[in-house]
Parts: sequence; C-alpha cells; structure tokens
Amino acid sequence: MDPLPLWDSAHRRSSIPSLSKSRILAGMQCAKRLYLETYDPDSKDPVDLARQAILETGRAFGRAARGRYPGGVTIEEGLRHDRAVDETAAALSNPATAAIYEAAFTYAGIRVRVDMLAREQGRWNLIEVKSSAGFKEEYVPDIAIQIHVVEGAGVPIEKAILLHVNDEYVWPGGDYDPNLLFAIQDLSVEARNGIPPVLRRIEEMRAVLAESTPPAVPVGPQCRKPYRCQFHDHCHEGGPEHRVTGLPKLSPKIYEALVKAAVQDIREIPEDFGGLSELQWRVRNAVRAGKPYVHPDLSTKLGAIRYPVHFLDFETCNPPLPIIPGTRPFQQTPFLFSDHVLEEDGSTDHRSYIHPDRTDPRPPLVQALLRALDGEGSIVVYSGFEGRVLGALAEDLPAESDRLRHVAGRIVDLHELILHHYYHPDFRGSFSIKRVLPVLVEGLDYSDLVIREGSQAALAFSDMTDSRVPKRRREALRDSLLAYCRRDTLAMVRLFQTLKEVS
Repeated sequence: MDPLPLWDSAHRRSSIPSLSKSRILAGMQCAKRLYLETYDPDSKDPVDLARQAILETGRAFGRAARGRYPGGVTIEEGLRHDRAVDETAAALSNPATAAIYEAAFTYAGIRVRVDMLAREQGRWNLIEVKSSAGFKEEYVPDIAIQIHVVEGAGVPIEKAILLHVNDEYVWPGGDYDPNLLFAIQDLSVEARNGIPPVLRRIEEMRAVLAESTPPAVPVGPQCRKPYRCQFHDHCHEGGPEHRVTGLPKLSPKIYEALVKAAVQDIREIPEDFGGLSELQWRVRNAVRAGKPYVHPDLSTKLGAIRYPVHFLDFETCNPPLPIIPGTRPFQQTPFLFSDHVLEEDGSTDHRSYIHPDRTDPRPPLVQALLRALDGEGSIVVYSGFEGRVLGALAEDLPAESDRLRHVAGRIVDLHELILHHYYHPDFRGSFSIKRVLPVLVEGLDYSDLVIREGSQAALAFSDMTDSRVPKRRREALRDSLLAYCRRDTLAMVRLFQTLKEVS
C-alpha cells in the first residue's frame, strides 16, 4: 500500500509513494506528468474512443505473443501487487515453469510487471512485448527499469529481449505461426547501459514527488512526445488564448527559443523573431489580425477542380495481428469507401462499398470503386492517405494497375490546399478535418456518430466480421461504419463549397 503523504517543517513530504514502471516512464516524459500521475490521477483526460481502440488492440497482441513462449504461468493482472509478487516467487521456484506472464517484482521502492519471463537452459530471459514493427528509443529505459528491479529482487537475467511484430509475415489463414509472426531483438547491452541514467532520473523524480506542489513545467512539445500526455487537457486549461504550442509543426528548438524570449501567446511573437516557417508566420499573422488568412490563389486553385467532383474516403484495417488471409501485420487494407459526387449545378449523389466478411476485400472493392469513379472529374481527398491506398492497390492487383494509377492521377488534396491557402484562428494550429470542419461549416461535425475515429473504425470492422459477435451487433457496426465514412466525404463537400464562397 502506498504510504500516506506526510509533511515535515519545510512543507516537504517526509514519505512518498512507491514508484511503478508506468510512473517512471511518465516522469521520463515530464516531471509534472509524474507528479499528477502520483497525486492527482483524477485529472487525467478522458480516454477517447481512438485510445480505447489502441489499448484493446495492444491487449489482444500481448495475449497472442505468449504463443512465442508457450506453457507459461499467468500472474493475474487484477491481483494486489504484494500478492502478485508472492505468486511470481512461487512460479519461479518451480523447475517445471517454462515461462511467467505478467511477473511481478518489487525492489528499492520500485514495482514492475514484466510481460514475460522465459526459461532458457535454466536461465531467465526478460521479454518486453511491443505491438510495433521494431525498435524505438523509448523502449530502452522501459526495459532498463525492469532489469534493475528483477535482478535487485534476486532473479538474474540472461537476456533482455524485445518481442515485436514481423511485418514481413504474410498470414495464410488459420492459426498464427508464432515463430514467423513475432520477431525478437536482443537489447541486453542497450538496456544495461540504460540503467545508470534511468537511476539518476529516478532520484530526480523522488525529489519532485517530495515537494508539496507540482513542478512548474510549461506546456511544450513534451506534451505530445513520445506520446500524447494523459494530462494534456488539464495542463492546457487557462493561460493564453493562443498558446505558442498552437503553432503547427513546432520544433523543440523554436519552442525553447520562444520560452527563453518569454513569449507565451502567438500574438506576442515579435516581427524580428527568427526561425519560424512561412506557415507559422501565416498562423501568427492571422491570429494577430483576428481574422482568416485567404491566399490570393485560393480561388484559382479551387477553380481548377473539374466537375463532376468526386469526394473520396477509404477506411482501412491494419492490425498487428492480421485478420484477412494474404495480408501482413500493419498492412493498410481498405474495406470501405465513400464517394460523394458534386455536379456543377450543386446536386449531389453518393456511392459506397463495405466488405461484409474476412475474405480479401480488395478485388470487389476495387471493382466497385472503378465503377463509381468512372469518368474524368477531379477526385478530392483529405490528406495523402487515399493516394497511398490507391498506390498499394495498384501493386497488389496488377490487372487493374493502369486504371488505378489513372484514378490516382485525378486526386486533389483538400488538406494541402487549405494548409497553403487558408487559415482561421479557430483552427488552433490544427488542419485535421475534425478541427477544420466545425470552424468552417456551422452545425456539421462528428459528435453525433458512434464511430468518430479511424482506429475505432478499424476495430469495428474486426468485430463486424467476427462470427462470434451477435448478428444484431454486427449489423449496428456496419451501419455505424457506413455513417462515419459518409460523414468524411460529406464534410469535404461542405468544406469545398464554403471555401469557394470565401475565396
């Protein structure tokens, strides 16, 4: 149990809670995040739908990864930590234990759960599972903490291994082959070299936690790197109306220069401030003027878009564990498209296709797509994603390669057009369609939809095509997916029309 916070005469805590691995990693990102994580967890931002989808995908991957080291003992996640430590010790002492999943340890006031311990020739390897396609720098302190605690608790570690997805594995269907689906990387040297710097940071964290108030850390790039902080909204409450962190593509170097110059609000950036990009100056000037920026070429660019105009959006699934035979982990496989067609007289039509099951959706989707996009009108998308999907389809379906490349050649990226030719102060530095749409088109957003994010849509497709899911639920998911994709293309229609009016 964490000790109650006590206070000494200097208003410092005379005792602090234990550090968990998650708290230490929070502190590696930001000292204020660590403090809030420890003493004010209720201030966390609500877990949005996209984050929920990502977490669920990660849990499923973790369970499947155990197949790479089978026959292990599972230490239940819901156990109190002391009880989990005892059960781990019992499993370790049994010579028949081949592996331990979610092993628990405590040492020097630090608690960890280890994804897997696997016995190899009488020695233990520590396995860190990540549902990614390879190594990332932020994995090193994560594994370093675990080695320090596990060995401090009396269990020598032979190797520290990163287990991740082999994104070259093509799933043929049936059971996954764990020896092909999962790749392993020995990070023993990197992780052990990472222990001393992590321990120095831990001492700094304990000093932070001994204080009676959270550290005064200004918001900045660390709020989103390496991950969006769970206290992002909490820390961004109040303060300047237009924080400098609202500058798009803000680098740590420029942010530090702004902090050093005591500039907190975009409107305060002086004319002679060096280092801002053309886009950032445009944002600064629009915010300072309090009105939208409209590039003189916007009307010409919009006028070059040819009728009938198709507004195209794909939804894809790209799980780390493939669900469609013949695909690889993380392969962007389109299963749904929406196409709104705008005629020059203002009339509209709509077409769509959604794949009903876990057979390969690409051949029937492409045939429906080519019928829908037949002709020579422009194809408007929002971001380069649709172009990349079309390029991949052309590679995967060589018989339709020429027609698909012709379709791709008709694309106009509305996101790029807005990025270079229009800015509204209420965009707050973001050009995502979900931020731009409600600013430019009154009364139209995504708040009324069940599905509102692409990652949520991908998980919904997985459930919609899972025969174990009740039929009524699958039908509801199908309707929600169609509604979400249709909203994306309707949004582009309305944005296009609004931009033509203001240009």
